[in-house]
Amino acid sequence: MTKFFRRSACLVAAIFVLLLFTPALSAAEMNGVMMRDGKMMLMKHGKAAMPMDTDVTMTNGTVVSSDGTIKLKGGREFRMHNGQMMMMDGHLMKGGNATGMQPQSNPIGRPALYP
Repeated sequence: MTKFFRRSACLVAAIFVLLLFTPALSAAEMNGVMMRDGKMMLMKHGKAAMPMDTDVTMTNGTVVSSDGTIKLKGGREFRMHNGQMMMMDGHLMKGGNATGMQPQSNPIGRPALYP
């Protein structure tokens, strides 16, 4: 039993060390689109470059419209909220942190991504 706990502790420590050295996205790598003050903006090198006036297709097939509607490759749609950013590879970010795209229920009873 002690060997199990020792090995588990070593595994947890190794994962923790790996996470410490995993590089976070730098501003230079942050290209995508962002909802800012109710308007969609194109982001270049982590800064708002210009307002979005046409749909943008991400590398994973997700389409982001200029009104903030996201259409996933599987057909599901939802809208972006202020502060959310979608990277060009299709990862959705909120406040600089990646967020999942699994539906959660909201108080109204409709599926929503972000309560």
